[in-house]
Amino acid sequence: MHLHNPHKSKQRTHGMTLIEVAVALPIVLVALGMFLQMLTAGLGIRTTSGETWAASCAGQDVLELMRNQAFSELFVAYNADPMDDPGGPGTAPGSSFSVPGLAVRRDDLDGFVGEVILPFWNAGTDLAPVWQVREDMVQEDLGLPRDLNADSIVDAFDHAGDFTILPVMVRLRWRSKWGPRVMTLSTVLSEVR
Repeated sequence: MHLHNPHKSKQRTHGMTLIEVAVALPIVLVALGMFLQMLTAGLGIRTTSGETWAASCAGQDVLELMRNQAFSELFVAYNADPMDDPGGPGTAPGSSFSVPGLAVRRDDLDGFVGEVILPFWNAGTDLAPVWQVREDMVQEDLGLPRDLNADSIVDAFDHAGDFTILPVMVRLRWRSKWGPRVMTLSTVLSEVR
């Protein structure tokens, strides 16, 4: 006959055995690890969202400035040559711009996060560039080749003085904590007559 000892069962309910602790500890550690990964991912998303917002705003700002520029001066104001700026050398915004809060990528040669890309071609040399707006260039990201002066002909002439539409791309490249990032905004500007 087996007698039930009430004092023995009460002692068992007051604590955990070593086996129960050994089973529970890995479960708690896995759950804690998953929580920390979720927290880190959430912080990464917040950082990435902030950077993306800054890049988007900067790109939109440049496009708005271009929309407010005299259409005939767009190419010379936003190309890479400071010598042809409408108000004299070095007075126009140019093709590169910085974005506060975004770090320049290590592989970026000009040291700027943002760049304005226009349909231009250097008809000169690297030391003496001659920038031309060309319709016959193959530049798919700008939709070229394309008739830029509305004469129904895509030719190999310089249309810097007579284009009626101008495809524009603003590219932002920056170094994020999570790796290199790129954002591209494209539009076609046209003269309202």
